[in-house]
Amino acid sequence: MRIRQLISILPKKLTASLLIFWLFVIVCSAQPSIMSFAEAGQNNIFNRGYFSYSLFPSYGLKDDSFDAGILFSFGGDRERNFGGYSLGYTRKFSLLKQSFAVSGFYLWVPFSSDLRETNLGIVLNYTLPHFQFTLGNNYRTYRFSKAFIRSDENATGNYRIIEPGNLIYTFQYRVNREEKLWNLMFSVTNNDYFIIEQETNPMILLKGTYQFKENLSSFIDIGHKSAGLLCIKVDYFGYFFRLGMKWDIAKRQDI
Repeated sequence: MRIRQLISILPKKLTASLLIFWLFVIVCSAQPSIMSFAEAGQNNIFNRGYFSYSLFPSYGLKDDSFDAGILFSFGGDRERNFGGYSLGYTRKFSLLKQSFAVSGFYLWVPFSSDLRETNLGIVLNYTLPHFQFTLGNNYRTYRFSKAFIRSDENATGNYRIIEPGNLIYTFQYRVNREEKLWNLMFSVTNNDYFIIEQETNPMILLKGTYQFKENLSSFIDIGHKSAGLLCIKVDYFGYFFRLGMKWDIAKRQDI
């Protein structure tokens, strides 16, 4: 009887042992990292200014990486300080001796206690020694919360707006190559952390980076947002300053 019980238990223990060993191998060969930044700015929505803080843990394994992000914002007439979260996956590859990367992402942002924005997207990244180009598309949905729908006495059944196609782009120039200790970058883009603008609403970003140690770097961003290229008068919308750090927790030369 005991022999039969032992035989029935062995496959489960063997499977669990192999699973634990497999997870141990992945963790030991991966490169976890944490990036965080503080941002302050002013725009036509938050005339008195705003302040936000974000945290982005990521997990890299050879050519694959997974990341997540969370945002907290303060200032203005906000109903809540939680600003949203994001999930992403990136795969790097080479084609004709050129560096590419394809990324998929999910973004959830609450405009208020009643209104939500969600984004699903995919982008292709092409990297040169001094240039970087990103092109993609996202599927955006604006919808009301379930609590608001339940409380609406004049229900019409139309509680969401869908934008199935929205072009995502970034054009960036770098003064130095990526391996240098410091760098200065200039970008024109319609997407940023937790923000995806319309194609006609580009942002101008100036970014500086400095590598303190092999696994510790800092960056500063200065951004300007326009009101849109199709407006009768292309005008200023807002600006922001961002200061951040990135820590590669287990960076190794042999990976």
